[in-house]
Amino acid sequence: MFSFFVPLLGVLAIVLNAIGMAIKDLIKTKILLGTSVVFIIPDLYQSGGIHGVYQSVIIALMYYVGAFEYRKLERAILYSIPFFSIFLLLGLKEYEGLFLVLASITTPLATISKDSFKMKLLLLVSTFSWGIYAFLMEAWFAFTFDLLGAFALIYFFGQYRREKKARELLDNVYEECIKVKDEILP
Repeated sequence: MFSFFVPLLGVLAIVLNAIGMAIKDLIKTKILLGTSVVFIIPDLYQSGGIHGVYQSVIIALMYYVGAFEYRKLERAILYSIPFFSIFLLLGLKEYEGLFLVLASITTPLATISKDSFKMKLLLLVSTFSWGIYAFLMEAWFAFTFDLLGAFALIYFFGQYRREKKARELLDNVYEECIKVKDEILP
């Protein structure tokens, strides 16, 4: 019965993750990513990635804390990153978990980030670390989850760049209009 739900939850996790990585709204992103992480846990468990299961539970909780902006818990997350990373190093269940140590630094910072662009930069590092881990553990839904997440991040950065150029163009046009107005009306 459990093995029936793993693919179903895996596909749902992949879709939610891709949407969450591609959108700009910070709170919706955190809720979607937290939920997608919860749904990918059975795939990691079934493939033997126990280290990833433990970390995923904590990461999902951190996304929800970040989305609902519980300030005291956010500070606690920030101060716990070094201890959490050391704990992961000392408690490795498999050598592949070394990739998650890097993710254990970037992911918590992303969950409490207040800026969508900075959050996505941190998630880029985290996504690649998790993707390598999932590949090595042969957790194929988790690997696809991270692969599509990386593509969605690339889409996000492309959109961000286009919007930034459009804003700069509009600002330049506005400045030129002000100059013309100042020349015409002394």
